[in-house]
Amino acid sequence: MTTNRARITKRVVDGAPTPASGATDLWDTDIKGFHLRAVGSGRKFYRVRYLSGGRKRVFTIGEHGSPWTPDDARKKADSILREVSGGIDPNEEKQANRNALTVADLIDTYLTQGPLSKPNKRASSWAVDTYNLARHVRPLLGKKAVAALKAGDLERWQAAVALGKTAIDERTGWRGRARVTGGAGAAAKAMRCLAAMFAWAVAKELIRENPALKVERFKDGRRERYLSQDEAGAIWRSVGELEREGRLTASQAACFKLLMLTGARRGEIVGLRWTEVDLNRKLLLLPPLRHKAGAISRPKAIGLSDDAVEIISGIPRLSQYVFPAAGLNTPMAPPKKPWAKVLARAEVSDASFHILRHTLASFAVADGVSLYAVGKMLGHAKPETTARYAHLRDDVSNLALGRVATRYTEPAPPRIAADDAA
Repeated sequence: MTTNRARITKRVVDGAPTPASGATDLWDTDIKGFHLRAVGSGRKFYRVRYLSGGRKRVFTIGEHGSPWTPDDARKKADSILREVSGGIDPNEEKQANRNALTVADLIDTYLTQGPLSKPNKRASSWAVDTYNLARHVRPLLGKKAVAALKAGDLERWQAAVALGKTAIDERTGWRGRARVTGGAGAAAKAMRCLAAMFAWAVAKELIRENPALKVERFKDGRRERYLSQDEAGAIWRSVGELEREGRLTASQAACFKLLMLTGARRGEIVGLRWTEVDLNRKLLLLPPLRHKAGAISRPKAIGLSDDAVEIISGIPRLSQYVFPAAGLNTPMAPPKKPWAKVLARAEVSDASFHILRHTLASFAVADGVSLYAVGKMLGHAKPETTARYAHLRDDVSNLALGRVATRYTEPAPPRIAADDAA
C-alpha cells in the first residue's frame, strides 16, 4: 500500500488514481488522521485514524459521492476527533447503533435513502421491494435487531412465508382490497428483496454482513410457458377478427402484434415514443432508463421485421407516444382486458404478455438461431439469461442427430458406375 499527502478537495479526490490492487491512502495536510482510501475496484472512502485507549483505530466516514463530499467528510472527521478528545470512541458508538437497528428501522431507511444511491433502479422495482418488505418482512421480522439475525432466523421466516403466515385478505379503503398470498414463489421474491436490502446496508456500513447469503432460497417455482404454433396462430387471427368487429381498437391490435413480432417487454411497447422508432434502419432504439438492463447505460436496439415496419407505418402520429391514452399526453394503460378478449376468442389460457417474448425465442431457437443471436434479439445483458432456452436448442440438436442416424439405418442410394455416368 502506498501513501501520499495533499489537502483533500474535490479536484484532488476526483484526480486521485486507484491502484490495480490493494489500496492507496491520501492523507490530508490540515486535519491529522483524515484521509482518503482508494481501492482497486475504483471506489474511494473517507476515513479518519485516531488513538483510543492507546490503540490506533480507524473510523470509516463513508464513500466518496452522494452524500459524502470532501467538505462534508472533513467536517465529520473534525467532529469525530473532537469526540475522541472527550473520551468517546466513535467505533463503539457505531456498534451500539448497529445493535439497536431493527429490521423495521432498516426497511424505512432503505426505502428512503436507497433510491438516492441507486438512481438507475426503476420505480416499478422499488414498488416491488416496498410491497414485499411491507407485506412479508415487516410483519414477522420487523421488531428483531438486524445485528442479532442469524441464518436460522431467516430460514424459519422464509418457511413461514411459504406456509402462508403473512397471507391476508383485507379492505384498504372504500373500494380497495389487499390480497397477499404465500407459497414458495412469494417466499423466494421476498427473500430476494430482503437480501438486496441487507447488501445495501453492508455497503452503507449500517451492518457488518449479509445474513441472507447463508440461506438456501426457495426457487421461484416459475415454469417456462411457450405458445405452440397452433396457439400463436389462433391468437394472431383473433386479434385481427376482434379488430374488424370493433371489439379491439386499431391501437390495441397493433400493440399486440408488435409484442408478438418483436419479443419486446410489454412496457417497452406500450410506452413507445416516436423518437425511439427508426423505420429506415428497422429498429426501435430505447434509451437506458426505458429498458430492464438500463443500469448498464446503453440503449437497447429492438429489431423490426418487414411486417413490424408495416404495422408501425400505418399508425397515425397523434402524440409523442406511438400508443397514446385518450388524452394523448400519456401512453395507454397496459391493455389487460382487451388481451383477455383475445385469449378467450383464441381459446388459449395461461398466456401473459411475457409469454409472447418466450414464444418468440422458442420459435427462433427451433429454427436454428443460435443462443447468442437470441440473446441479442431479446436484449439480454448477460448470456446466462438466455441459457434458459438451451433445452430448446437440444431439441434442434436431436433433430439433426436424427438426420445423421438415417445415414446408418437407411440404405444408401445406388452408386452410378463411371461408365453409366458418362
